[in-house]
Amino acid sequence: MRTLRTARRLTAAVAAACGLLLTLTPPANAGPPRVAAGPPPATVKPLPVTAVAPMGAAAAARTAKARGGKARAAAPLGVRREDRAGTLAARRFHELQLNLCNSGHAGCYAGGQAVYEGGDLIYYLAPDLVTLNEICSADLPGYLQPSLAEAWPDDWTYSVFYPAIDKQSGGPITCTNGDSFGNAVLGRVPAALWQGVNGWAGEYTAQDGTNEKRTFACAYAIGDHLSCATHLSSSSEPVALAQCQALMFSAVPAIRSAEGVTGRTVVGGDLNLEYDTSDPENAQNCVPSGHIRKGDGDVQHVIFSNDFAFVSTSKYGLTYTDHDGFLVRLTKP
Repeated sequence: MRTLRTARRLTAAVAAACGLLLTLTPPANAGPPRVAAGPPPATVKPLPVTAVAPMGAAAAARTAKARGGKARAAAPLGVRREDRAGTLAARRFHELQLNLCNSGHAGCYAGGQAVYEGGDLIYYLAPDLVTLNEICSADLPGYLQPSLAEAWPDDWTYSVFYPAIDKQSGGPITCTNGDSFGNAVLGRVPAALWQGVNGWAGEYTAQDGTNEKRTFACAYAIGDHLSCATHLSSSSEPVALAQCQALMFSAVPAIRSAEGVTGRTVVGGDLNLEYDTSDPENAQNCVPSGHIRKGDGDVQHVIFSNDFAFVSTSKYGLTYTDHDGFLVRLTKP
């Protein structure tokens, strides 16, 4: 058993708003409309956050040896422990995008091994932020968040999960093990900067003809950064683009307005869109002014506000999922 102290945290403002759906409209300065007129392009609501207090290096070493019988694998080929140097005033900020294909329903499912592989990659790369697609709700406390906590034993970590929705039942899509299936944001905040985290989640108005309603999860690490994770339609590129535009031009600005955030925003996910200037459904078409997009050469992308400075990207081949791990290295002035 891990000795992590886990707490469900909601600020008073979020708690007071629980259960309310906020209708989003683009701000007046967002430029020409990017989504069709009609119903709001997305809705958002407050969401609980799981926060883990700093555990210390000694506790991290103990839990690394006793993780329910699962020993941590050696560093994947080509992976080295990332440099974590920097100051609080100007520090590195690395975002890792992972699609772990862990529902049990898809052909890429590998009996849950992708979660261990992804968690080990998180541990060795020690990112500041991880955006996760196609995971089960128990994967976060079971292996993924502990992996980040062990990578940063002196800092706070947090996670926000939100399921994809079953259109027929209105409940969560489930993994074959019965857990909810969806997206998550997993992050780290230096202990000296910790002020808590507020969670947000939402659903897109534009949906394809499948039974899965696509969604997104966001977290605001108070005073530090706003982050979101999403997985967009795989059966319709026009719908995927409409969803991406709804997130970037409507939902994210609305959350930023509600939280009083200016800048320091990172959105990652499997967008099911490619960067192709000859394609009307070019991934670049959902990048707002003042933001930068970096992609893995396929359908995974990270979009960040330009108050982050871009450094480099790397891809890491993974055995138990059909997507690479995609790391975007930024610095945060």
